[in-house]
Amino acid sequence: MMRGLLVAAGVGTVAIPAVAVLAVLAVAGGTCVVGGGLSADAPVPEVAREWVAATVGACPELPEAWVAAVMAQESGFRPDAYADDSNGGTWGLFQMNASVWAGAYGHPWSADLNSNGIWDVREGEIHARIGGKYLCDRLAGVRAIRAEHPDWASSALPDLDALIIAHNAGESRLRTYPTIPQVTQKFIANVGERVAAWSSVPTAADAPEPPLEALSGPTNHPVSADNTPLLAAGTGCLPVQGGEAGGVVVPPGTPHDVATAVTTALSYVGVTSGWAGLCDRLACRAYGYVGSGYYSAATHWDTMVDEGHAHPSDRCPPLGSFVFWNTGRVFGHVSVVVQASATCDPEEILITSNGVFDSATGNHGGVYLLSFARMDAMYLGGTGYRGWSNPVCAGAPLPPGTVHPAPSGR
Repeated sequence: MMRGLLVAAGVGTVAIPAVAVLAVLAVAGGTCVVGGGLSADAPVPEVAREWVAATVGACPELPEAWVAAVMAQESGFRPDAYADDSNGGTWGLFQMNASVWAGAYGHPWSADLNSNGIWDVREGEIHARIGGKYLCDRLAGVRAIRAEHPDWASSALPDLDALIIAHNAGESRLRTYPTIPQVTQKFIANVGERVAAWSSVPTAADAPEPPLEALSGPTNHPVSADNTPLLAAGTGCLPVQGGEAGGVVVPPGTPHDVATAVTTALSYVGVTSGWAGLCDRLACRAYGYVGSGYYSAATHWDTMVDEGHAHPSDRCPPLGSFVFWNTGRVFGHVSVVVQASATCDPEEILITSNGVFDSATGNHGGVYLLSFARMDAMYLGGTGYRGWSNPVCAGAPLPPGTVHPAPSGR
């Protein structure tokens, strides 16, 4: 394992955690399940959006986009969908068999408790709510199995991919993974593709900066126990381009302030909590500020445009610059470029960001390393990119000697 690298910097001592060497976890060629809210332009019928909301209401741990993707895979959003099989068939939005439905609902398939002439298993709102309860219970069971068998290959998967395996093929397949049915492999791949395409902004990255007076606690101490790096099996889904994050190298001749900022930004990769809704703060933290000094990333961008620091629509951001997106929501998003590309290849350009893979990791306000291309695809169907700006911040500087990663202050 790579040891932490200590770099003397003007804003304090930077400790790059070993978490920066995590690699991508994949399932039979599939992708990590990511994303959070369901995009307004996702091809999900309005009534199905109500069913998705009912499912998430019954199990808040499940991301909307993931629920919609599973629902689409199972039933095509048809509450009366039926599939015959050797075990007696499956009904409804999540294709639940008779025993599973009875266990989750306490009544058989044919139950019609509201006496409207429709079996409850075939009624969208009821099925969605019971399906959410079922999936939540099954997710808890999957997590218990993974905790008991950390050596199983399946225990290195994101929780939601493991949940799909259990739901589609049974918990016993967690033991045999990576040997799983081809239909289950396809299920995971299809859900991953839909989640990536249907997700709206990663919700943890979309909130205003808190006022400075809301800050509490010292900022000049090492990372706390709550910020345990993502080294445990089953917690990771960190897309790392080019092999390992440890391979991110600051080019010789990089100005000292930019080199320090890149190193500082990388030191936060792997922090598991504390940065929900604080993308603008995280960006300016790299340059030694407590916060950005702006109300939100959107306000920050508008100010950069007004002051001549912005480069609208330029998709070749330099090292250490800030890259901004219109997320379809009021606050916007900003990230720091920690690896540039001489050819402007969006897959080679790397950024750090908060929250984007919390759904897959179970974190809340975690910090991740990902490509510009992957982040760009998350916003407004790849049309949300605003441009990059010089790294200008207006917040208060951190105290001298601050050790990074330091708490967010929120």
